[in-house]
Order: sequence, then C-alpha cells, then structure tokens
Amino acid sequence: MEKKTWYLSPIELFIITTIRSIRLELGITGEEISTFLKKNPKYIGHIESNAHNGKYSDEVLSNVAIYITEKAKEKQKELIDNNDITVIKTEYTIHDFYPVEILSDEKIIKKIDPIPTGSGPTGTINALIEATNFFRKAKTLAEVVAKANKVQDQNWEASNFTQVLENAVKGKNKRLEVILNDSGLNTYILPKKQKKV
Repeated sequence: MEKKTWYLSPIELFIITTIRSIRLELGITGEEISTFLKKNPKYIGHIESNAHNGKYSDEVLSNVAIYITEKAKEKQKELIDNNDITVIKTEYTIHDFYPVEILSDEKIIKKIDPIPTGSGPTGTINALIEATNFFRKAKTLAEVVAKANKVQDQNWEASNFTQVLENAVKGKNKRLEVILNDSGLNTYILPKKQKKV
C-alpha cells in the first residue's frame, strides 16, 4: 500500500518543526505534551509524523506554550542548581512558534526531518532516541559523539553529551538505559518495553 502524501501550508509546517525543535532541545517528549493537553498519548507524535495530516490549532498552541514555558523554567532552575551559567529562554507564547517572515500560501508536502538541522547536543540526542534506530543496539559515548557529529556536521566532544545522556537515563521519563559492555565501558540503549500485565 502506497503512503499517503499530506499537504500543509508553509506556516503550518514551520510551526510543527519549530515546536519539535524546542521540545527536543528541552528534553520534552511528545507524549508529555499530549498528556498535558489531555489528548491521546500519540497526539503530538501524529502531528510530527509525515504519515498523518495533523497540525496545531491556535488553542492547542497556547497550551503548548504554557507547558514549554513550565518545562523551560524547570530546566533553567536545574542548570542553576548544577552551577551551570547557561541561560535559556524560559517564556514562550504562541508567537514564538510562528515565522518572522511572510511565507507562501501555496501548500507544500508535509515533510519533517527525523533530526532537526542545527540542533544542539540535547536536541540531537533526543531526536536520535525518538526518530531513529540508533539506540536499539548499545552505543558507547564515543559512538554517540561520532554519530551526533556526523548528523550535525559538528566537532562536539564527549563532554558535550555527558549531562544529556545522564538526563536520558534517569527520572520518570527515562529514555535510555546504561549497560556495561565487554570492555567495562558504559553503553546506552533504549529500555526494553514493559509488558502490560
């Protein structure tokens, strides 16, 4: 069966990719936002998928801005608590998701890249977790850095990823597991799905 091609306005596609980039950089899953919106857990995933015709309404965008603001403030507090002087944007409104320049009204094919170009280490790792098979097999830190550098054409070092990976393996939204390989090195892999009882 042939996949359906969906069309959106350039503005609708811009909004989808902008929100996706922001949430990946902040380490927010689509499921988290969907739950906050009191929608199906796959709601955001469908909007961000090329296989669905989903898009955001202004009402949903307002609520997404509230949630992203809440999470950005938590992230900024976490950075401060860890003596990190990095300052991030902590206030979002619906206007932050719209383009600054005027875009065409002509419909275009809905195409969302698995890994947003220009993402930092956090966004890149979160995109690799969500949108690729990269972590289906255990990867060392060196392999993670090499892959991220390749997809973003960067020269990042291991130190750019230690906090990102630490965040991915802990907490209620644990996205990766750490296992020791035969050489005694930490490796990172997607957690096994829990069987529902």
